[in-house]
Amino acid sequence: MSTKKFTFAPETTPLAGYTIKRGIQRGGFGEVYYAHSDGGKEVALKLLHSHAEVELRGTELCLNLKHPNLISIHDIKRDDDGDVWIVMEYVSGATLDGVLTEEFPDGMPTTEVRNWLAGLAAGVDYLHDRGIVHRDLKPQNLHREAGQVKIGDVGLSKIITPSQRGAQTESIGTIYYMAPEISRGEYGPEIDVYSSAAIVYELLTGHVPFDGETTAEILNRHLTDQPDLQPLPPALRPVLAHALAKDPAERTANVGTLLREFDAALAGKPTISPPPPPEVVADPPNPDNSPVPPAADEVTSAGTGGVTVAAENSSTSRTRPGRPPQPTSYDVNPLGPLSPRSIPLSRRGLETTAAMTAAILFSGLLAGGGWWIGMFDEGTRATPLAAVAYGLTTLVASWAVLIGTKAWEGTGTESLHLRRLSLLLLGGGAGAAGWWLHRVLLIDLPPLTETQNSGLVDSVGAFELVHNSQPTLTGYVIFFSLLFGTRRWWWHTDSFRPKRLRVASLLLTLTVSGLLGLVLRFPLEPAIAWGVGIAVVVQLAAPWVTPEQRASRIADDNPPPPETVDAPPNPQGATDG
Repeated sequence: MSTKKFTFAPETTPLAGYTIKRGIQRGGFGEVYYAHSDGGKEVALKLLHSHAEVELRGTELCLNLKHPNLISIHDIKRDDDGDVWIVMEYVSGATLDGVLTEEFPDGMPTTEVRNWLAGLAAGVDYLHDRGIVHRDLKPQNLHREAGQVKIGDVGLSKIITPSQRGAQTESIGTIYYMAPEISRGEYGPEIDVYSSAAIVYELLTGHVPFDGETTAEILNRHLTDQPDLQPLPPALRPVLAHALAKDPAERTANVGTLLREFDAALAGKPTISPPPPPEVVADPPNPDNSPVPPAADEVTSAGTGGVTVAAENSSTSRTRPGRPPQPTSYDVNPLGPLSPRSIPLSRRGLETTAAMTAAILFSGLLAGGGWWIGMFDEGTRATPLAAVAYGLTTLVASWAVLIGTKAWEGTGTESLHLRRLSLLLLGGGAGAAGWWLHRVLLIDLPPLTETQNSGLVDSVGAFELVHNSQPTLTGYVIFFSLLFGTRRWWWHTDSFRPKRLRVASLLLTLTVSGLLGLVLRFPLEPAIAWGVGIAVVVQLAAPWVTPEQRASRIADDNPPPPETVDAPPNPQGATDG
């Protein structure tokens, strides 16, 4: 049983006509309870928390579906507080995830896999025949009771017309089983085929075809990597390769076909052939603009919500060997600053150049604003040269940050040590440039405060950090090196960062630069002003891609290779002139 607390205790009746007996599962969309109706019927009650309208749209589509391989949805009700409850069939059997964990952590025999695949194929093809795509197939949503496989969580299902296939923005599916075209906004029945194939792969091997340390890494592997087929039985390798094809047009036509190819391969009779090109059918005229329900062969997807029915033994989240803890869903775009992705050299160079150019403007505005408010007052007289020295040093340091982070952007977590090392070196160079600028312009920094009469570090070997209350060349180099090396500057400049300008980053940089000033006896006001100024300039100057646009950016940066077309035959033997 999950250790999380449920909203309602056993023997309570939050929904009229039903008495809760125990909690079963908590998830992102709500809570599931085992309950009895007033007449004694066993049911599962799901209380929706977040995204209630989203889940309801998918659940309503499946309210009247009846199939032995689907968990039935009995009704949708609201309690006195207005909360939404979904009344479902209660399934007491184990989930496929639980069976893998308890009985087959290293993979199932092919006969056992075939039993699960047969039930999965029957239920999914039933949905597809009615124009519905499930969109969240995974072992946690597959149950077996008295030998009967049942598919749950049908609330992510939805019907859309062919024109809508590329226009969905809701969160879709679970990342380990997500078809690559979903990241491009394409949803068709092919995504259920891909998910089913990923499940079969896991059943045979004990691990998913693609995993990683982060959601973004897993998504990227779905987009770019080919599955490792070596752990599979040799006869089934072409079957899974067909069903896991990156291009949905080249993928197995449906899950029923996957089952037939699975059986044929085990019988030594492979029957895989390339699918025919899709037939383009024009929409019929609709003069009165009335809604036209999709036909059975116009199966597409989109979707929302999720109805999860879980038995008591499946409520605990478990991790099987060879597989990291599972993220539950892919919400819009999880791609962040450490997302491994391929960035063309031309885009990298253009973004870096544009950011460095913008940094000139923002550094100038920052220095001019500081001079105007009297930040560089020397006694009672403001000194423009002090503002110039501050602005130029901020600009040089910002350029160093942009170069040092943009060079590694898209390389993932493996380059973290090299990122920090390069920033340490660039920080030292920026510090040396700042020291030189102040010497050339004959500008001294404000004197040390009383609390800085002594620091934790006064020298590095024979090199003093402070001389006559002014930082030496070594002091500048050490301060900027540590400022660059201790902060995660890629979170300030990566085009996939959370926001264009994050106040929390500015506050943290302010704290770090102040602490470095105290430790190294570097004047506090300039230390904080440079730390915050660099953070402001690089965030404003570096390009930023909104989360909704990131998947399309990856697709734009990684276009499919051009198709090669054979030249037509030349029966007359003519040659080009």
